Amino acid sequence: MPKIVATELDWIKLGLQKFAEGGVEALVIEHLAKQLNSSKTSFYWYFKNRILYIDRIIHYWHEQTTTSIIAHIQQHDSLEPKQKVHQLLSVMFSTIAGKDFIYHFRKLGTTSPAYAELLQQIEQQRLDYMSGLLIACELLEHEAKNTSELLYSYYLGWYERNKHRTLNPEETQKQIDLLMPFIEKKHT
Repeated sequence: MPKIVATELDWIKLGLQKFAEGGVEALVIEHLAKQLNSSKTSFYWYFKNRILYIDRIIHYWHEQTTTSIIAHIQQHDSLEPKQKVHQLLSVMFSTIAGKDFIYHFRKLGTTSPAYAELLQQIEQQRLDYMSGLLIACELLEHEAKNTSELLYSYYLGWYERNKHRTLNPEETQKQIDLLMPFIEKKHT
């Protein structure tokens, strides 16, 4: 069977999936090429080396899981801030697929200060966005920051506890119902 020339996006999507499953150790170019029914030449057409490939995977993940979600929520100008928080929580708790990516990203950061810094920036972007929404919900700035940290830490722990389960929409709503009182309560 002739080899197929995989696109850059094919390589990135497969790399994202494999990274989420097993970290950088799962990014063996020969194995990925076989899965794409392509050659290693196709890989090197798009990426000069494995490090650049990892960078592209991480930037694609960031775009898909942070930047585009924030942009999507922000485009709904008619939504009240609490509705935007509700929408963000819905996205956070609606799926567990591929979310071990952040675990492996954090692990990569233990051996690479550049990746540790990048993860810190991405997580800070997430926290800042939630804090901004909470300030718009009339929480004081320090309360918004603390609540954002609490919500994000809760989410990470919730994910770790539930990553091997099959979720249903009721589970998502249960988490939202549990967390919304932190946002709806005006603090003084």
